[in-house]
Amino acid sequence: MMGRNSCDGMLSVGNDIVENDRIRDLLEKHGDRFLKRVFTDGEVEYCHKHKDPVPYLAGRFACKEALIKALSLDPGEVADMKEIELAGTNFGKKTLVMHGKTEKFFQAKGFTHSSVSISHGRNHSTAVVVLYKEKL
Repeated sequence: MMGRNSCDGMLSVGNDIVENDRIRDLLEKHGDRFLKRVFTDGEVEYCHKHKDPVPYLAGRFACKEALIKALSLDPGEVADMKEIELAGTNFGKKTLVMHGKTEKFFQAKGFTHSSVSISHGRNHSTAVVVLYKEKL
């Protein structure tokens, strides 16, 4: 018999990996239109503080995709990427913040909190999102 551990209450996991050049191409082709469609103003501001904002944008893009996968939306349900925000400016201290209908999907499925891990390198960025039902 297994004892209770920190994984109790975990309901869903999503992960995603993004080629940084894909985001660079979208940024070069669509510029601000792409940024405004996918990212919050705070996310854009944070990413552009770095010498090369693309890996940071790609990591956030992967995070949004990972959350959408973890939500396991029903047919006809569509999450808006701009309603998903990776907040926090301290290294390693990021928090997922949901707004609008994406937040409603999260709550309707009984989730109470989330964890996120994001990494980015020269060529790829990745994110893992874990959704929980129990309170911390």
